[in-house]
Amino acid sequence: MYRWLWQVGLLFGGFFLWAGLVHAEDTDHRVALLIAHQQGWKNDPPLRYAVQGDLQPMARMLRRFGFRTKVVTNPNAAQFRRALRWAKQRVQRAPRVQTFLFYYTGHADRNHLHLGRRGKNPVGYNELVQFFRRLPVKRRIVFLDACFSGEIIRQFGSLSAYKKLVRKGARGIRPLDLSRSFPNQGEEQGLQVISSSLNYSWESRKYKASIFTHHLLEGLRGSADRDSDGRISVNELFNFVSDSMTREIKQKPIMFGVIRRVRPYALAPAYHSRLWIGSSVVGKLRVSVANFYWSRHKQGRRPLRLSVVHGKGFVQLERSGQCWQQNVLFPKGGEARLRSSWRPISCESFKRVRKGSLSLEAPQYTPPPAPRVWSIEALGGVQGSPVGRGDLFAGGMFGLHRRYFGLQLGVWGTSSTYSDAQESQLLLDLRIKIGYQHRWGWFSLFAGGYTGVALLWQNLLSEPRTGPLFQYGLNVQPTFWLSPNWGLAVHVDVGFTLGQYGPRLENIFRWSGLVGIRYKL
Repeated sequence: MYRWLWQVGLLFGGFFLWAGLVHAEDTDHRVALLIAHQQGWKNDPPLRYAVQGDLQPMARMLRRFGFRTKVVTNPNAAQFRRALRWAKQRVQRAPRVQTFLFYYTGHADRNHLHLGRRGKNPVGYNELVQFFRRLPVKRRIVFLDACFSGEIIRQFGSLSAYKKLVRKGARGIRPLDLSRSFPNQGEEQGLQVISSSLNYSWESRKYKASIFTHHLLEGLRGSADRDSDGRISVNELFNFVSDSMTREIKQKPIMFGVIRRVRPYALAPAYHSRLWIGSSVVGKLRVSVANFYWSRHKQGRRPLRLSVVHGKGFVQLERSGQCWQQNVLFPKGGEARLRSSWRPISCESFKRVRKGSLSLEAPQYTPPPAPRVWSIEALGGVQGSPVGRGDLFAGGMFGLHRRYFGLQLGVWGTSSTYSDAQESQLLLDLRIKIGYQHRWGWFSLFAGGYTGVALLWQNLLSEPRTGPLFQYGLNVQPTFWLSPNWGLAVHVDVGFTLGQYGPRLENIFRWSGLVGIRYKL
């Protein structure tokens, strides 16, 4: 009797172990090989940003997207080939890899990659083509960032050879069985190559990176999600990079694909939503939306915000040997909050992963910095006399701005001699200005009108007289921004001053011109 129970228990235990392994194998395992070379062959100019500006940011990005990465910097031809052999061995090991990505940034010509000092047997495009064709993995994605890297696409052969590849599938890949679907994640299988150019590729001091890789990374960060479904396909990424490079340098990257698909494969998520996790939630968390899922062990009591894909999903929690779940709708452009009510589930369900799912890092949401809308300014210059004698007042203005609104305080003074008598004048004015401000890169322009009040003190050295004045007019203020916060401003205004001058009420034309600095708060 006990022996029979032991055998039944062993059978069921083996079944659950097998089921767990099946779930583990169903996960889309991803591997990426990234190679950068800064020097190239003799007479090649050194590349300043190939490692720090291209390779390292790309590796960090791919790790966020669930790739296990191998990074190789400045290899010679023999080391490069060893890296390819490592990739071939890795994709055949357990767990079997479904998606392999290759990235190269460096020098090249129409036939070979330039890997340090040229030897007798340089790495040629034909060798890479044979490697990608024969690699026994379901999906192969290739990014080449080098001069003439588009030549590798020519190596895949003529149109007839291309049609043959599409019809039969790439060499070394089993015939496709579309009945084994990968829901939501995409059934796309085959080879896709994106190269930076058929001619020259460029680095940018502005980006501190290659122009092609810069736009590639921008697309992967979410800009390439043209249909806003929360998932970025290779085609969407290529379209984004192509449009961006065409606008910037009038040059298009090249794409080649030998694929079969029902749905495009989601290379990367686009984080259009957020999840707020309160202080009372502590334990192992898993957030699942579409076929992306994020794992996070929240130990502290501090609230937490995560960036996630929008759509319908669920959140699971494991704590003290117990597990719960709640369904959540993650709004596009908004934030979801966990409810206080959870539905108990078995912890076996917590460990299972849906077929084709991708495990990603759980990126903490960092709000974008608030735009700097307030600025202060200090200006100095001259203005025409508001009393009609043609005297110039010297002084300055201090201002506070917020977009289309400004408040300015001016202090002005002059001293004149009439019939051996010296007369000094002091003017304080306070004005409000309203107008339109627009910025073009490092230059901005404010144009609008102002109105305000002023006090004029005359004959300060003998018999002081004061009088109120009313001012109004138009002003223009261009600013040349020397840094994100500091700018050089020029202020010009024209208008009228209305006041009681002796027995008469006069409306006198006035103007002022000033130069100074602005600082964004």
